[in-house]
Amino acid sequence: MTDIRSVQVADGVFVFVPQTEGALFSEVDFIYNEIFVERTYLKHGIELSDSSRIVDAGANVGLFSLFVKQEFPGARILAFEPIPAIHQALLENLDSHGAKDVEVVRSALGSRHEERVRFTFYPALPGNSTRYPEQKKVGQELTIEQIGQEAVDAIMAGVEVEAEVNRLSDMLRGWAPEGDIDLLKIDVEGAELEVMRGLDPADWQRVRQVVVEVQDLDGRLAEVRDILTAQGFAVTVESAANLPEVYRYSMVYARREAEGGTAG
Repeated sequence: MTDIRSVQVADGVFVFVPQTEGALFSEVDFIYNEIFVERTYLKHGIELSDSSRIVDAGANVGLFSLFVKQEFPGARILAFEPIPAIHQALLENLDSHGAKDVEVVRSALGSRHEERVRFTFYPALPGNSTRYPEQKKVGQELTIEQIGQEAVDAIMAGVEVEAEVNRLSDMLRGWAPEGDIDLLKIDVEGAELEVMRGLDPADWQRVRQVVVEVQDLDGRLAEVRDILTAQGFAVTVESAANLPEVYRYSMVYARREAEGGTAG
Protein backbone atom coordinates (compact mmCIF):
# COMPACT_ATOMS: atom_id res chain seq x y z
CA MET A 1 0.00 0.00 0.00
CA THR A 2 1.24 3.51 -0.83
CA ASP A 3 1.17 6.07 1.96
CA ILE A 4 2.07 9.75 2.02
CA ARG A 5 5.14 10.03 4.22
CA SER A 6 7.25 12.95 5.41
CA VAL A 7 10.98 12.55 4.73
CA GLN A 8 13.98 14.76 5.42
CA VAL A 9 15.84 16.06 2.36
CA ALA A 10 18.10 18.64 4.06
CA ASP A 11 18.73 20.06 7.53
CA GLY A 12 15.34 21.11 8.81
CA VAL A 13 13.67 20.49 5.44
CA PHE A 14 10.98 17.82 5.19
CA VAL A 15 8.76 16.96 2.24
CA PHE A 16 5.87 14.58 1.71
CA VAL A 17 6.31 11.73 -0.77
CA PRO A 18 4.13 8.80 -1.82
CA GLN A 19 6.05 5.79 -0.58
CA THR A 20 5.59 2.11 0.10
CA GLU A 21 6.74 0.82 3.48
CA GLY A 22 10.42 -0.08 3.47
CA ALA A 23 11.22 1.75 0.23
CA LEU A 24 14.32 3.88 -0.16
CA PHE A 25 14.04 7.67 -0.39
CA SER A 26 17.01 8.28 -2.68
CA GLU A 27 14.83 9.60 -5.50
CA VAL A 28 13.50 12.63 -3.64
CA ASP A 29 17.01 13.36 -2.36
CA PHE A 30 18.26 13.33 -5.95
CA ILE A 31 15.48 15.68 -7.10
CA TYR A 32 16.02 18.05 -4.17
CA ASN A 33 19.74 18.27 -4.95
CA GLU A 34 19.02 18.86 -8.64
CA ILE A 35 16.59 21.71 -7.99
CA PHE A 36 17.73 23.39 -4.76
CA VAL A 37 21.49 22.74 -4.70
CA GLU A 38 22.48 22.63 -8.35
CA ARG A 39 19.74 25.11 -9.32
CA THR A 40 19.21 23.24 -12.56
CA TYR A 41 16.28 25.36 -13.71
CA LEU A 42 18.13 28.68 -13.42
CA LYS A 43 20.94 28.03 -15.88
CA HIS A 44 21.87 29.25 -19.35
CA GLY A 45 20.25 32.63 -18.95
CA ILE A 46 16.94 31.48 -17.46
CA GLU A 47 15.74 34.26 -15.15
CA LEU A 48 12.67 34.65 -12.94
CA SER A 49 11.32 37.37 -10.67
CA ASP A 50 8.63 38.03 -8.07
CA SER A 51 6.20 38.87 -10.86
CA SER A 52 6.85 35.74 -12.95
CA ARG A 53 4.08 33.44 -14.16
CA ILE A 54 5.22 29.85 -14.48
CA VAL A 55 3.73 26.62 -15.81
CA ASP A 56 5.01 23.51 -14.02
CA ALA A 57 4.18 20.58 -16.31
CA GLY A 58 4.98 17.41 -14.40
CA ALA A 59 5.03 18.93 -10.93
CA ASN A 60 5.71 15.63 -9.12
CA VAL A 61 5.64 16.27 -5.34
CA GLY A 62 6.22 19.99 -5.84
CA LEU A 63 9.93 20.55 -5.23
CA PHE A 64 10.29 22.84 -8.24
CA SER A 65 7.26 24.89 -7.19
CA LEU A 66 8.62 25.11 -3.62
CA PHE A 67 11.98 26.25 -4.96
CA VAL A 68 10.35 28.98 -7.05
CA LYS A 69 8.26 30.20 -4.10
CA GLN A 70 11.35 30.24 -1.87
CA GLU A 71 13.36 32.28 -4.35
CA PHE A 72 10.53 34.40 -5.78
CA PRO A 73 7.63 34.55 -3.28
CA GLY A 74 5.44 36.68 -5.55
CA ALA A 75 5.58 34.32 -8.53
CA ARG A 76 2.38 32.61 -9.70
CA ILE A 77 2.48 28.94 -10.72
CA LEU A 78 0.11 26.65 -12.58
CA ALA A 79 1.14 23.09 -11.68
CA PHE A 80 0.03 19.85 -13.34
CA GLU A 81 0.37 16.35 -11.85
CA PRO A 82 -1.79 13.44 -13.06
CA ILE A 83 -0.89 10.59 -10.66
CA PRO A 84 -3.31 10.54 -7.67
CA ALA A 85 -0.83 9.66 -4.91
CA ILE A 86 1.79 12.10 -6.21
CA HIS A 87 -0.85 14.80 -6.59
CA GLN A 88 -1.84 14.33 -2.93
CA ALA A 89 1.80 14.66 -1.81
CA LEU A 90 2.10 17.80 -3.94
CA LEU A 91 -0.89 19.39 -2.23
CA GLU A 92 0.43 18.50 1.23
CA ASN A 93 3.85 19.95 0.45
CA LEU A 94 2.44 23.24 -0.79
CA ASP A 95 0.22 23.49 2.27
CA SER A 96 2.88 22.53 4.82
CA HIS A 97 5.39 24.99 3.35
CA GLY A 98 2.82 27.78 3.07
CA ALA A 99 3.23 28.15 -0.68
CA LYS A 100 0.61 30.58 -1.99
CA ASP A 101 -0.49 31.41 -5.55
CA VAL A 102 0.13 27.87 -6.80
CA GLU A 103 -2.87 26.47 -8.67
CA VAL A 104 -2.72 22.67 -8.88
CA VAL A 105 -4.52 20.60 -11.51
CA ARG A 106 -4.70 16.81 -11.35
CA SER A 107 -4.19 16.32 -15.06
CA ALA A 108 -1.56 15.44 -17.59
CA LEU A 109 -0.91 17.67 -20.60
CA GLY A 110 -1.09 16.49 -24.18
CA SER A 111 -1.86 17.36 -27.77
CA ARG A 112 -5.61 16.73 -27.30
CA HIS A 113 -8.15 16.29 -24.54
CA GLU A 114 -8.63 12.71 -23.31
CA GLU A 115 -10.95 11.79 -20.47
CA ARG A 116 -9.31 8.61 -19.18
CA VAL A 117 -5.74 7.63 -19.98
CA ARG A 118 -3.71 4.84 -18.38
CA PHE A 119 -0.53 5.82 -16.59
CA THR A 120 1.95 3.63 -14.75
CA PHE A 121 2.69 4.73 -11.19
CA TYR A 122 5.89 3.41 -9.60
CA PRO A 123 5.39 3.53 -5.80
CA ALA A 124 9.10 2.95 -5.17
CA LEU A 125 10.19 5.52 -7.77
CA PRO A 126 7.30 8.00 -8.12
CA GLY A 127 9.15 10.55 -10.22
CA ASN A 128 9.47 7.99 -13.02
CA SER A 129 5.72 7.43 -13.26
CA THR A 130 4.70 7.73 -16.89
CA ARG A 131 2.21 7.23 -19.70
CA TYR A 132 4.93 5.31 -21.56
CA PRO A 133 6.35 2.62 -19.24
CA GLU A 134 8.13 0.79 -22.08
CA GLN A 135 10.61 3.67 -22.25
CA LYS A 136 11.79 2.93 -18.72
CA LYS A 137 13.65 -0.12 -20.02
CA VAL A 138 16.32 2.08 -21.62
CA GLY A 139 19.53 1.77 -19.66
CA GLN A 140 18.02 -0.74 -17.26
CA GLU A 141 20.88 -3.18 -17.89
CA LEU A 142 23.25 -0.76 -16.14
CA THR A 143 20.95 -0.54 -13.14
CA ILE A 144 20.71 -4.34 -12.98
CA GLU A 145 24.51 -4.53 -12.96
CA GLN A 146 24.62 -2.11 -10.04
CA ILE A 147 21.86 -3.41 -7.76
CA GLY A 148 20.69 -6.73 -9.23
CA GLN A 149 17.61 -7.94 -11.10
CA GLU A 150 15.53 -8.58 -7.98
CA ALA A 151 15.99 -5.02 -6.72
CA VAL A 152 15.21 -3.55 -10.14
CA ASP A 153 12.04 -5.64 -10.39
CA ALA A 154 10.93 -4.35 -6.98
CA ILE A 155 11.69 -0.71 -7.77
CA MET A 156 10.01 -0.84 -11.18
CA ALA A 157 6.87 -2.64 -10.01
CA GLY A 158 4.20 -0.43 -11.52
CA VAL A 159 0.55 0.16 -10.70
CA GLU A 160 -1.91 1.28 -13.37
CA VAL A 161 -3.87 4.45 -12.66
CA GLU A 162 -6.10 6.65 -14.80
CA ALA A 163 -5.91 10.38 -15.38
CA GLU A 164 -7.34 13.07 -17.60
CA VAL A 165 -5.22 14.71 -20.30
CA ASN A 166 -5.76 18.34 -21.33
CA ARG A 167 -4.24 20.76 -23.81
CA LEU A 168 -2.11 23.45 -22.19
CA SER A 169 -3.70 26.23 -24.27
CA ASP A 170 -7.13 25.19 -23.00
CA MET A 171 -5.92 25.31 -19.40
CA LEU A 172 -4.27 28.71 -19.81
CA ARG A 173 -7.58 30.34 -20.76
CA GLY A 174 -8.84 30.16 -17.20
CA TRP A 175 -5.53 30.90 -15.47
CA ALA A 176 -3.74 33.46 -17.64
CA PRO A 177 -5.79 34.32 -20.73
CA GLU A 178 -3.33 37.04 -21.75
CA GLY A 179 0.14 38.33 -20.91
CA ASP A 180 3.50 36.61 -20.76
CA ILE A 181 4.23 33.13 -19.45
CA ASP A 182 7.72 33.67 -18.05
CA LEU A 183 8.68 30.00 -17.87
CA LEU A 184 7.28 26.75 -19.19
CA LYS A 185 8.96 23.91 -17.27
CA ILE A 186 8.34 20.44 -18.72
CA ASP A 187 9.35 17.20 -16.97
CA VAL A 188 6.78 14.64 -18.09
CA GLU A 189 8.61 11.33 -18.56
CA GLY A 190 8.22 10.81 -22.30
CA ALA A 191 5.29 13.11 -23.18
CA GLU A 192 7.31 16.27 -23.88
CA LEU A 193 6.28 16.57 -27.53
CA GLU A 194 2.60 16.08 -26.68
CA VAL A 195 2.74 18.90 -24.15
CA MET A 196 4.37 21.21 -26.68
CA ARG A 197 1.86 20.31 -29.39
CA GLY A 198 -0.97 21.27 -27.06
CA LEU A 199 0.11 24.90 -27.12
CA ASP A 200 -1.47 27.09 -29.80
CA PRO A 201 0.77 29.42 -31.89
CA ALA A 202 -0.61 32.52 -30.18
CA ASP A 203 0.19 31.05 -26.76
CA TRP A 204 3.69 30.06 -27.86
CA GLN A 205 4.34 33.75 -28.53
CA ARG A 206 3.49 34.50 -24.91
CA VAL A 207 6.11 32.07 -23.56
CA ARG A 208 9.41 33.78 -22.76
CA GLN A 209 11.50 30.83 -21.50
CA VAL A 210 11.31 27.02 -21.58
CA VAL A 211 13.20 24.28 -19.74
CA VAL A 212 12.54 20.69 -20.79
CA GLU A 213 13.94 17.40 -19.53
CA VAL A 214 14.16 15.02 -22.50
CA GLN A 215 15.11 11.38 -22.81
CA ASP A 216 16.45 11.19 -26.34
CA LEU A 217 14.57 8.24 -27.82
CA ASP A 218 13.53 8.02 -31.49
CA GLY A 219 14.95 11.46 -32.26
CA ARG A 220 12.88 13.20 -29.57
CA LEU A 221 15.62 15.64 -28.53
CA ALA A 222 15.99 16.93 -32.10
CA GLU A 223 12.20 17.32 -32.40
CA VAL A 224 11.99 19.30 -29.16
CA ARG A 225 14.82 21.53 -30.29
CA ASP A 226 13.27 22.02 -33.73
CA ILE A 227 9.92 23.07 -32.25
CA LEU A 228 11.57 25.61 -29.96
CA THR A 229 13.77 27.00 -32.71
CA ALA A 230 10.78 27.32 -35.03
CA GLN A 231 8.99 29.29 -32.32
CA GLY A 232 11.83 31.79 -32.16
CA PHE A 233 13.82 30.63 -29.15
CA ALA A 234 17.57 30.49 -28.70
CA VAL A 235 18.23 26.93 -27.51
CA THR A 236 20.96 25.39 -25.37
CA VAL A 237 21.22 21.64 -24.68
CA GLU A 238 23.31 19.89 -22.06
CA SER A 239 23.45 16.32 -20.79
CA ALA A 240 21.49 15.84 -17.58
CA ALA A 241 23.83 16.01 -14.61
CA ASN A 242 24.41 13.03 -12.31
CA LEU A 243 22.93 10.48 -14.74
CA PRO A 244 24.98 8.05 -16.85
CA GLU A 245 24.90 8.81 -20.58
CA VAL A 246 23.33 5.41 -21.27
CA TYR A 247 20.00 6.78 -19.99
CA ARG A 248 20.14 9.50 -22.69
CA TYR A 249 18.67 12.35 -20.64
CA SER A 250 19.28 15.97 -21.60
CA MET A 251 18.15 19.35 -20.32
CA VAL A 252 16.96 21.81 -22.96
CA TYR A 253 17.01 25.54 -22.16
CA ALA A 254 15.23 28.00 -24.45
CA ARG A 255 14.77 31.73 -24.11
CA ARG A 256 13.80 34.77 -26.10
CA GLU A 257 15.99 37.85 -26.18
CA ALA A 258 14.84 40.54 -23.76
CA GLU A 259 14.44 43.14 -26.46
CA GLY A 260 14.11 43.34 -30.17
CA GLY A 261 11.75 40.43 -30.71
CA THR A 262 12.77 36.80 -30.51
CA ALA A 263 16.04 34.99 -30.85
CA GLY A 264 16.58 32.81 -33.87
